[in-house]
This record gives sequence, structure tokens and C-alpha cells, in this order.
Amino acid sequence: MNDLIDNYLSYYEELKENPDLGLVLYKSPPKYIDEVSWFSNLYSEVLKKDAIAVVAEENGKVVGMCDIHRLRPNSELSHIGNLGIAIRKEYRGKGIGKKLILKALEEGKNLFEIIQLEVFSNNKIAISLYEKVGFITYGIFPNRIKRKDKYYDVILMYYKYTENSNFNK
Repeated sequence: MNDLIDNYLSYYEELKENPDLGLVLYKSPPKYIDEVSWFSNLYSEVLKKDAIAVVAEENGKVVGMCDIHRLRPNSELSHIGNLGIAIRKEYRGKGIGKKLILKALEEGKNLFEIIQLEVFSNNKIAISLYEKVGFITYGIFPNRIKRKDKYYDVILMYYKYTENSNFNK
């Protein structure tokens, strides 16, 4: 679990270099115990089949994670999952994100009918990747993210499972 937490906390360091980083983060890094609690909750959701999580490792070190959480369990929205993904800076552009997304979609096929996500509108590389694996844009949420004094629009996208869904792209 330490490796997963270290991976997540690395994004706060990257944010110092790149204030336009396309990840939604807390205003300050969470405490270690809060991260342990978050991952424990994720594990519990996975066991209840309300979430899936896949990680990418290199040399035994976590370099990325993709998770899908049920939007609202036990409700009329429980057929929808919400996708999140993050790859360590030095491992981006190597196809890891695509592999993680496709694996997560494959594992989610029997748990969800629709997967939704939000992506910073300035994150053209991520938007292109999502489109390549089958996500469709359905809207823009203006000023969705406020980071210090700057606002970011968010692109809203979804993926609908079909009988022909192909995860070997």
C-alpha cells in the first residue's frame, strides 16, 4: 500500500512544476492515515463489486492506477461507473494509460453498463486517448475546477458497453 500512496503523493510534487496538471487534487497533500483509509475503502468497494482497480508496475514499483467506482450503489444510478486514472510523470506517453483503461473497462464489463469520466479541457493527450478507446464527449462543464485563482473547464465523456465491446485495441 505504501507504493500506491507514494504514487498518489507524487502528483503534489508535480503540481509545483506544472500548475496545469490535469488531476483533481486536495488543496494540500492528505495525511498518510487518510490515504490508508481511502485505499481500505477502495478495497472494500472492490470486494462488494462496487469498484475495480488496476495498477501498473515497473520493477515492483507502482507507476499508475486506474479505478472505476460505482456512481451510487443501490440506486437508479448503480449501472454507471466513474473512471479515474493517474500515471507517474516519467511513465506517461509509453502506452501504460491505454493498457490500464482497457483492462479496467474489461474488468468492469459485467459490473457496469456505462462508464463516465471528466478530463481537463487542456489535457488534449488524455482526451485523444479516451476517444481512441471508445469514450464519447457529451458536454463541457465550464469552470469546473478552481485551482488557486485559475479556473479550468472539464470535458464530460462516457463509454457505453455493447456486445461488441473490444478491449484488445
